[in-house]
Amino acid sequence: MNNLQVRDTNKKKIIKFLYAHHEATKQDIAKGLSLSVPTVSLILKELAERGLVQKTGTMESSGGRKPIANSLVYNAKYSAGIEITQNHLRLVLINLGEEVLFYKVVREPFRNENTYYQKISDYFRAFLTESKIDQNLLLGVGIALPGLFNTKTGLLEYSPTLQVRNLPLHVIARYFSCPVYADNEANLAGFAEIWQMDQVESAVFLSVNKGVGGSIIIGNKVYSGINGRSGEFGHMTVEKGGRTCSCGKKGCLEAYCSTRFLTEPDFHDIDEFFASVHTGNPSSLEKWDTYLDYLATGINNIRTIFDSDVIIGGEIVPYLKQDCDLLTQKLLPMNSFHEPIDYLHFSRYSDRAGAVGAALLLVDAFLSE
Repeated sequence: MNNLQVRDTNKKKIIKFLYAHHEATKQDIAKGLSLSVPTVSLILKELAERGLVQKTGTMESSGGRKPIANSLVYNAKYSAGIEITQNHLRLVLINLGEEVLFYKVVREPFRNENTYYQKISDYFRAFLTESKIDQNLLLGVGIALPGLFNTKTGLLEYSPTLQVRNLPLHVIARYFSCPVYADNEANLAGFAEIWQMDQVESAVFLSVNKGVGGSIIIGNKVYSGINGRSGEFGHMTVEKGGRTCSCGKKGCLEAYCSTRFLTEPDFHDIDEFFASVHTGNPSSLEKWDTYLDYLATGINNIRTIFDSDVIIGGEIVPYLKQDCDLLTQKLLPMNSFHEPIDYLHFSRYSDRAGAVGAALLLVDAFLSE
């Protein structure tokens, strides 16, 4: 690496150190990251000039002058995220510390029409006004899309959920007056989950909504694969010749573990299905048990292949947490290595993860400048 790359790497390390420790002296940072004090001082000065770091007082001294504490200024900038789903828009506003400041869900069925994209922009402007932030501090908006999104070409190549192919990002972005980034919803959700996870640099994220997807995070970076299709766990076969999936193939995990499996054809939404479960409806209980069997199969396959933590996110999380013990009972006999199920985690953001990850695209880019 050249000197600029080394400095950029060190800057990211210092920012991450301050995320983890909230405040620290330059001596603490230098010791913790094995950097020289002059290097740390120079980078802290640069970050302070950009308004990203501030002095927050002094720390205890073992003798002599008390060392000065530094911390990140989380509200120096804001970023927004929008997740587009089949029937809803999820809008979120975060600061540089990944803190969710404002969140809203709007029911708006997807249509591949200019009037729909104009509506997204209208909702977004109203959302920002309602949040009451200084819009001059807004970095931009990230958009989370369900399906295969090519970040190099800016093209949503295929989305079974939205039933579109080859949708260019600029078709949406032209309705916004700020920078617009985008990526696959599951990749972004995984990115959000691991952004500030202590001592976890690699994990697999499994996203469960009306579609099932995922992302693979290695060394705090999303692994995209050769064609940008990595993490499409919803389309691994779990039942040969089984139910027809949204992709047109048979027996995919998504055909058994999307929330559609639970709701169709008898329920309008997932809340209604679980209300039926909680009243002891036999057919609903049987369907939920079958669902957990297939979900456990998918989770076990992922764990066996990647040998990493598995984080489950999406709209299924609040309901899954209630039956975590039952899911664990199904996972234990499947494991070939007789290990405890301590690798399984639930999303911190539940159904907000994709939108938060989308907002983090702008934060990540800004902090890397």
